[in-house]
Amino acid sequence: MTTPTSKPASTPISTSHMAQEARFSPVVLRSQASRWQREANDIIALAAGRKTAVLVGRGSSGNVCTFGSYLLALQSGRQPIEFRPWLTTQTLPDSDWSDSVVYAYSFSGNSTDVAASAEWLRARGALIVAVTGATSPDAHLLRVAHHAIHLGCGPELAVPATKSVIAQLFIAAALAGFEIEQAAEQSAACMEQIDFDGVAPRLAEFLHGARTVTWLARGPSLGGALDAALKMQESVGVPAFGYSMAEYLHGPIASASAEDRVLLFSGADEPMDSKQAVTAALLARGVPFLCLGSDQTHDAQLPLPFPQARWARTALLAYIAQLTCAELALRYGIDPDQHPSLRKVTQTR
Repeated sequence: MTTPTSKPASTPISTSHMAQEARFSPVVLRSQASRWQREANDIIALAAGRKTAVLVGRGSSGNVCTFGSYLLALQSGRQPIEFRPWLTTQTLPDSDWSDSVVYAYSFSGNSTDVAASAEWLRARGALIVAVTGATSPDAHLLRVAHHAIHLGCGPELAVPATKSVIAQLFIAAALAGFEIEQAAEQSAACMEQIDFDGVAPRLAEFLHGARTVTWLARGPSLGGALDAALKMQESVGVPAFGYSMAEYLHGPIASASAEDRVLLFSGADEPMDSKQAVTAALLARGVPFLCLGSDQTHDAQLPLPFPQARWARTALLAYIAQLTCAELALRYGIDPDQHPSLRKVTQTR
């Protein structure tokens, strides 16, 4: 896929910073993927022999950590640790982390709890790798990191993270040992096609007026579903949730009604039993839903172009959610770039 072939949507398109920054993601992928791959390979070589992978992040970066945990487990057969920063505020027994490599994600590099976690782990022998957009050596995270991979995606003016999330997802894949350059090119082309096809305005129309929105996915794409829910909370203030499809059946589905909306993302090429079970349950409850992906097993299906690598499809879910939230904000008359209660850099401990 290289050239969009469908007719563009006639629906007005958001021109907010959030939307513009999201639409810059294909440029970032094409310009930075080669460097990310090279630097990730160097770090993997330096970390050889350290058997435990640790991931630290908050907000969108924390959702990238969830994505990364799946990919690291797929490559190593070992479940990584998603570290909880709260632990660094407690009195704990002495511990040795010298067998660990820590991937600490923070776009600003000044997320205090992420930096404090990295510092705490470094003091106990861990190798610290910062994944950040910060370039100043005075950034909290860079002061405690042994090595860093810079996103290279430029500044973000909107409070919701957009192109930085896409960058982090691909770096996480590279650090897990996946080849990302071809996937980055294919994903960039898919993003352009999705934008040209007007997928986001269509989804915004479907979600407009919903009491709640739930995003469902499986495997690595759970990180994308979690971030899609976060974007909706940040940009339009709609209560939103992200679950794995299997987990949704273990209780949360009981609260869904006709006033709610559910989006199911299928990053697989084959039908999934859990997806079929969820759609059957939603139909029985009269809950409006839409399936996003390539699996043509249901009428309520919105096909999407996909890159060949399954893990890379998570980035498409994140991209779609970013543009959809920007479009939905336009319909609600909300400025998604600013929030009276949120800041771009969140400092907590």
